[in-house]
Amino acid sequence: MNVLVTDGENRSALAIVRSLGSRGVNVIVTGTKISCLSSRSKFCSRYRVVTDPMERGEDYLGDIIKVIKDENVEIVFPVTEQTIFWLNKGRNLCMDTIIASPSEEQMDSICNKSSLMELARSLGVETPFTINVRDEKDLVTKLPELPSYPLVVKPAYSKTFIDGRLVPSSVMYASNEEELLSLYRTCDVLKSPSLIQELILGEGTGIFTLFDKDHHLALFSHRRLLEKPPSGGVSVLSESVPLDPTMVDSATRLLSAVGWTGVAMVEFKKDQSGQAKLMEINGRFWGSLQLAVSCGVDFPYLAFCYYSRQNLPYLEHPYLLGHKLKWSYGILDHCLIRAKQAFQVKSYRTALPSFMQVLEAFFASGPTVSSDVFRAEDMGPFMQETLDYFNSFLGRKV
Repeated sequence: MNVLVTDGENRSALAIVRSLGSRGVNVIVTGTKISCLSSRSKFCSRYRVVTDPMERGEDYLGDIIKVIKDENVEIVFPVTEQTIFWLNKGRNLCMDTIIASPSEEQMDSICNKSSLMELARSLGVETPFTINVRDEKDLVTKLPELPSYPLVVKPAYSKTFIDGRLVPSSVMYASNEEELLSLYRTCDVLKSPSLIQELILGEGTGIFTLFDKDHHLALFSHRRLLEKPPSGGVSVLSESVPLDPTMVDSATRLLSAVGWTGVAMVEFKKDQSGQAKLMEINGRFWGSLQLAVSCGVDFPYLAFCYYSRQNLPYLEHPYLLGHKLKWSYGILDHCLIRAKQAFQVKSYRTALPSFMQVLEAFFASGPTVSSDVFRAEDMGPFMQETLDYFNSFLGRKV
């Protein structure tokens, strides 16, 4: 069977390629550069360069449809939100090819963070204190309702259409009213609906699932140990943990409410009282996908079986607990950011213990640690990542 995996630059795409390719599936990869992480894997049979979906989405869709026809693709695994967005727009053009992602309506129900928080509250799922804001003028009228600073500011969508392009947005923080108003005056993405939330400083935990309308077909959970940036972002060191029944129940209620089909990561943080509160839902394969695969829950292959209507393999439970996944260059970036912050405030002595912890994570190895990219029997992706990292290092901001 011919399977297409999009967004080959992503680590989650690499995990899919390795999972399916190692099981004999013929995997074609697309990406926007001449070569990328996944294209260098020995499990990639062919690689096709396509238009950047963030820049010219309709051209991207045309490129993907051409690849589907040329390569006789039977299943497409879209990896990022922007790819899912455009493929949903062109489902009727993809002939009999299976698009392995939820429908446009299902995606919108969880990608819109404002409506997701409202849905969660209606279902009795705990959320951070949240206020929805239309724009800067609306914010001014709602200032008296805000909780104490610092506050978290999130655009309703992680990708926003501006001047015909999809523009990525990230979580922002405001430590006082002046900073908050400045964000809304200067950030284009905040001219569209957004939400302001209380800051939850607890540990981030994700529930990974393959879901079928009203029940889980597979489950896994992890916690984030290190992130990039350190204040919160992409996981660079994570660890498998037991399933939390409250989180699993909340995830079940949320996904059942929208009739979800496919993979998803439901993310929570625990507040100071230990109460798990919903952060967001990612309706796609997640960055730390390889951790689940390494621990015995092979979500890419399970999703392949699900969409191709094959019987799902028996899952042995429990999966490996206390197993760690490290992204070496992500940890290095984390360390550089921490060093920069320590230099700016001249707090070298207090920063030293945390630096030692990060360095220990960077060099960690053994049977309880897996690497996201590095693999001795498939070195191409790591070599590509090393080349990309050092080519861009001098000119990039960390």
